Order: sequence, then C-alpha cells, then structure tokens
Amino acid sequence: MLKTVICSTEGVPFAKTGGLADVVGALPFSLKKFDMEIIVILPGYNFTFSKNYNFEKIAQNIAVIMNKNYKEYFDIFKTNYNGIDFYFVKNEKFFNREYLYGTPEGDYDDNNIRFGFFSKAILKLLKIIKYKADIIHLHDYHVAMISVLINEIKTKKTDSFFDNSHTIFTIHNLAYQGIYDKKTLDLLEIDKKYFNIEGLEFYGKINYMKGGIVYSEKITTVSPTYSKEILTSEFGYGLDGILRTRQKDLSGIINGIDYNIWNPEMDKLIRNNYNSNNFSGKQKCKKFLVKDLFNANDITKPVFGMVSRLSNQKGIDLLIKAFDSLMLEDLYIIILGTGDEKYLTVLKELNKKYSKQFYLDTGFSEKLAREIYSGADIFLMPSYYEPCGLGQLISLKYGTIPVVRDTGGLKDTIINIDSEADIKNGGQGFKFSNYEFKELIKAVNRALGFYYNKKLWEKIMKNGMICNYSWDSSAKKYRELFVSLI
Repeated sequence: MLKTVICSTEGVPFAKTGGLADVVGALPFSLKKFDMEIIVILPGYNFTFSKNYNFEKIAQNIAVIMNKNYKEYFDIFKTNYNGIDFYFVKNEKFFNREYLYGTPEGDYDDNNIRFGFFSKAILKLLKIIKYKADIIHLHDYHVAMISVLINEIKTKKTDSFFDNSHTIFTIHNLAYQGIYDKKTLDLLEIDKKYFNIEGLEFYGKINYMKGGIVYSEKITTVSPTYSKEILTSEFGYGLDGILRTRQKDLSGIINGIDYNIWNPEMDKLIRNNYNSNNFSGKQKCKKFLVKDLFNANDITKPVFGMVSRLSNQKGIDLLIKAFDSLMLEDLYIIILGTGDEKYLTVLKELNKKYSKQFYLDTGFSEKLAREIYSGADIFLMPSYYEPCGLGQLISLKYGTIPVVRDTGGLKDTIINIDSEADIKNGGQGFKFSNYEFKELIKAVNRALGFYYNKKLWEKIMKNGMICNYSWDSSAKKYRELFVSLI
C-alpha cells in the first residue's frame, strides 16, 4: 500500500483561507479509495483546537534545531476525521495568531521562520510517529522547503529514514512565492551552497517556491492549462525560466470538488433543494434571494452572482469598468467577497449608485455564498488568471451558468457556447479571451441572449449540473504520478 503524507498550512475543516484548504480537505479521501494510506500534517492553530474534533496529544515538547544557537519546541496532536489521520504541529509562538499568514495590513514579518520551522517540524514528526512515507506531497510555497531539507539529507546521507521518500510539489498559485532575505539561510541553518541561480537565489533574496520547484522530484499545478501558462513570462512571475528547465517533470491535474458538500439536492443551507430533472426548487431559491436582497418579487430578471476574493487576479477591475454598461440592462448583480481596499471603495460607491440593482457584501457568509450559487442564474468569473478555480465548478453543479475568461482552469472546465449547436455538444458556459472589459460585456450579452429562451437555458443548466468534476478522477491521476516515482 502506497504511504503518502500531505503537507499544507491549511485544510478543511480545520483551517481555511482559500481553495488550497478545499483541496487538502478533499484529496486524501479520494486517494484512499485507490488503495493508498494517507496522513495529513497541518499547523496546530489555536482556533483549530477551539472546535471539537476529539484531538489527542501524542507527544510534547519536541525540539527542532533551527540553527546552532536556537531551538523551537512543539507538541503533536492527532485526530481521525472521516477515516483519515490528521496530525497537528502545535507551537504557541508561531500558530497562536488570529490569521494564518498575516493581518489585513500585510504578511507576518516572521513568515520565513514560521514556515521554515513548520517544514523542519514535519520531518521530525514523521520520525516520531515512525511513518516512512513513499510520497511526501507538498502544497504551495509554505512547505516547499521540505524538498530542500530532504535533498540535503539524501545528499549528505545523514538520515536513512527518508531514503525511500519521494517529493512532489503542487503549485496552487505561482504569484505567491515566499521571498525572503538571504539571512533566512542562517536562521534555518541551510547550507549556503543552495544560494545560487540554479537553487534558492532570486534577485538577491531566497525564494521558497523556487526551492520547491528545483528540488522536488515532480511538480504539479492545479489545471493542465495553468501548467502551460506558468511557462510564459506573463504568468511565470519570474520563475518561468526555471520552470521550463523542469518541464518534463511538470504536469497539470485539475482540482475537483466534493459533491457530498456541494450538491443542491442535499444542501441544507439553501432555501429549496433541487436537481437536474426538476428546476422548480432553484426558482424558489431565486425568489427568496431577490426578495431578501432587493425587496422585489419579479424573478424574470436575470440574477448575476459573484463569490470571490476582490483582487486584480479575479478580474474585479474589468467588472468595475463594465459596470455602468451592465447596469443599463434589466438585471441584478450580487457580489460577495473581501479583498483589496481600492476595489472595495469603488464597489461601495457603485452600490450606492445602483442600490436597486446591485447588492454588495464585503465580508464572507457561507450561507449567502450558497444562496448565490443556488439562486443566481449566471456566475461571473472574469479572471485575469485562474490556476484552477472552484467557483465555476460549484456553480455548474447548482445550475448557475458561468461567464468566464478563457484562462487556466476556466479554460479546462468550461465548454463555450456561441450557438445552439454548442449546447447539443455539452456547452455549459460563456467564455471571452482578451482581457478587456468590452469583451466581458459581449460575453454577458451573449449569455443574456440565451437566458430569455427558457427551453435552451434549461438545457444549458442541465449540461452544467450533470458535469462530473469529482475528486475521484483527479485522485486517480495523482496516484498514477505517485506510482511513477516508486
């Protein structure tokens, strides 16, 4: 049985800031179906322990040598969640904080040390629980230095425990890299031989993401298209050159979603349940949504929804430029999300200007998110880039038709509709290619042209709802990759 450890700084249901947590929370359960033994290691955030998951302390006061002058200590906690063992590295200094990565004002100043400590602690934890992993699966730059540490152990032959362990590094978003002062090498007692252009060095600093790319045996991204886009200067964020040197070891595996969680037929947080054979429940969801947010009863108008981080990556700048034109149409727009202050300020002004057509919530509500997925007609994702995207996959399942930019995972998962023939061929969304607000408007108008033909629209909804983007097919591809290393 293939033994695998998944390493991450977040995972549902224990800690979450974004899609990374959804992946780490769902992938292990699908991998287990393919005759694999899986454990997951996460930081032991204090807020995690405020929840009742029957945590068990299995070791305490374990020393991690940070450098010759400095040690840190941690306790190990464990719980079994739905048949998977989750382990937690608990350290008050680094993980007793309100946020995972930083405050709204910016990242924590000591993230280089926090993540370096966590990476070292993971290797110590594996030895303590005597888990000789065949695969060490690393998720994003926060744990990327594990591949450097494993490389050093194997090169110097200082510890045979990891002789048969293989590292795989998954890039969820290349834009976030973990770039720190080169003195971090001394603080973590990492050999300065790694500070070179082929190693960790990045414009005079060190780059954790680059470490994962250079020293992991295989690299994956979260969609096939994104794995090609990051080889370009536009989306490579300075790492496209080093990625091209690893191209033979790079692949893209699309993320899935958990249909036990995202399913309008059993979702307890929406107003009415429904399925692809009966849309009456969705119409009731729309009726409640329009009544609650706009105090209106007319549900013939199309409702556009957006659940997103409000940032340039998500195409908020395009939407703002298109807003006045969109408001000329007889429609509603609902946006739920938080993000960059410059966009929040503009959206709040637009909310005042178009209060009868535009509803804005700048926080986050799980209930409202699901009501948008279930009650809206059209889902907006005009992203500048989108490594995978979960919003479009969820909206498809809820019969809410995506309007997306043709990039990354959106390109891989949405089948474009230009004509009625496209619907017969499984079309379930509307794409635009050029990153221009006028192109977004055209795509919206194209969607509206089909929306008012009820028969065609219901066919599009059905096409979306019967799509299968479960984790099982993605997990199978991960397993094939894991096996190729053994």
